[in-house]
Amino acid sequence: MFLYNLTLQRATGISFAIHGNFSGTKQQEIVVSRGKILELLRPDPNTGKVHTLLTVEVFGVIRSLMAFRLTG
Repeated sequence: MFLYNLTLQRATGISFAIHGNFSGTKQQEIVVSRGKILELLRPDPNTGKVHTLLTVEVFGVIRSLMAFRLTG
């Protein structure tokens, strides 16, 4: 017997949000946490809309988010 963890509907409420440069030095992006889902969002300065670049579902609970800067 095998157990399979599957969520039928994605979480819609945002728990945490941080902003920073995650995919490039000149790109301003937002990372949001929705339950156990991390999303990388990028605002479009021309249209004013926010586009989802990446969505990752983690096996666990996201308790907090914090931006940090790598040295070098």
